[in-house]
Amino acid sequence: MYDIEKKHNHLRVNFSEDFDYETIKRVIHHLTMIREYPHTNDLWIIGKHHAHIRLSELETMVKEFHCRCPKDATRTKTAVVAERSMTRSVLELWVNAVKKRVNFDLEVFHSLEEAESWLGVSSCQLV
Repeated sequence: MYDIEKKHNHLRVNFSEDFDYETIKRVIHHLTMIREYPHTNDLWIIGKHHAHIRLSELETMVKEFHCRCPKDATRTKTAVVAERSMTRSVLELWVNAVKKRVNFDLEVFHSLEEAESWLGVSSCQLV
């Protein structure tokens, strides 16, 4: 599954196993319902977990995310860390489509360090 942590200056989604479209749908719903979400950047750590997502589900994922993102949000970034090349490729397709519909930037990274640097956060920061 996954858990969401409220860090000092960002939200962190930690995936703990392989996931599918239904899991992503739950993550999107859960994350966007957090009071701080509209004004707080986020970091999705998928790591080595595999995405069981069909290409045909990507457009629905894009619509789900776009519809749940507040139009008046002041957040600026979402970073996704995916180590597996196939999972990263699927998520890059999703991110590139979402970027065209929201007013903040999204990027997919190979490592946590790259993502944290781009977000301007550190693993050492306390909750």
